[in-house]
Amino acid sequence: MHMTATQTAPPSLIWLRDDLRLDDNPALAAAAADGPVVALYVLDNSGKSGRPLGGAARWWLHKSLTSLHHDFAQHGVQLIFRHGDPTHIVPALAHEI
Repeated sequence: MHMTATQTAPPSLIWLRDDLRLDDNPALAAAAADGPVVALYVLDNSGKSGRPLGGAARWWLHKSLTSLHHDFAQHGVQLIFRHGDPTHIVPALAHEI
């Protein structure tokens, strides 16, 4: 697809899994260099990702995602939260954006 100067680049979708940092994140830096970015975090409750999170891990994850959401917002990056099977969620969101 050829884009004219008046069209903007489609956003890149970054799926965050274990690397919940804004600084020194090569995937995020590469995506941001190409244009707008939409970040996604999926809480995988499909049972395919291993054992479920315990209380302390859930607390840490909540605090980390809250902080990351705030940091992304300061840079104009939307952070979307979903829960479920990422094999369905990631492609659906990619198609949507």
